[in-house]
Amino acid sequence: MGSTRFRMRRGTRAGMLAAAALTGAAALLTACASQAPMQSTAPTAPGGTGAAPVPIEGDRLGPELFDRVSADGAAVLWAEPGTTLAVVVGGSGGGGACIPQPHAAELVDGAVTIAFDPPDPAVACTADFRLHGWELGLPSEVDASAPLDVRLVDLRGDGETREVRIGPDDLLVSPTADPQPSVVPGDTPAGGIAPTPIPAEQLPPMDAVIPPGTIPQVAVRWLEPGASLAVMVVGSGVAPSCNATPVGAKPTGPGSIEVTFDPADPEQDCPADGVLYGWEMPLPERMSAELGVEVTVTGIVHDGSASVIPLGPGDVLERP
Repeated sequence: MGSTRFRMRRGTRAGMLAAAALTGAAALLTACASQAPMQSTAPTAPGGTGAAPVPIEGDRLGPELFDRVSADGAAVLWAEPGTTLAVVVGGSGGGGACIPQPHAAELVDGAVTIAFDPPDPAVACTADFRLHGWELGLPSEVDASAPLDVRLVDLRGDGETREVRIGPDDLLVSPTADPQPSVVPGDTPAGGIAPTPIPAEQLPPMDAVIPPGTIPQVAVRWLEPGASLAVMVVGSGVAPSCNATPVGAKPTGPGSIEVTFDPADPEQDCPADGVLYGWEMPLPERMSAELGVEVTVTGIVHDGSASVIPLGPGDVLERP
């Protein structure tokens, strides 16, 4: 009996020591597990892919961007600092496959990558030059007070990656004046009404209204027969100062209208790019359009010659 009691006490003590050892080991493992993430996990930079690009309306792309895009091929600015970028390229007014098309922006380690589908060389495109822009949302907000690196991939179809760095002052600012030549107040002919620029997206393809070889490069359509005209000319997109400035339109007889432009300075060295511009020119008084009219346009060419364009009642510009 005594021997039996002695063995039981030893077994109880051994069990208690084993339990204590296991408890200590568990506590040590728990402590190590709680410290391991702090020792081995480093903070990661936000990343991901943003939303699909959204086209920017033409009236938000001011004339100051023409020089920048024509020199660099593209411009990148903040649309909404820290959250969205504006990417602007130049190319055919037809758009679509005639110009580079951006994919959504990717953010990796604090830098933005924008890949492009380059223009399709098999597509027949107009030879005019126009600005095209998109707003691209970032997948997560970044610090707009610091410089941001942007990589443009395959912009021209040669596989090249172009690196651009933008700062807090690189902002897309809506122009205070229309990028098309504007009318100087007070310059309208007696009884006339100042022209209003027609947005680029509401104009037809250039070749559809002014076929190649047309001299001077001007076309006239009714917007509202007998009440207002759409007058379209081909000018420079890179150097707007090379373009004639519209003054106004007025009837000069029962079946005749005079449209007046102030010609540009002929001493300028102007590029050969071609962009279609258009203006709405209301008539100061309604006239009959049923029998057709003749529109005489002056000031488009430097030699002072006029262009006479017959306009029938069905020659109406249909806006998109």
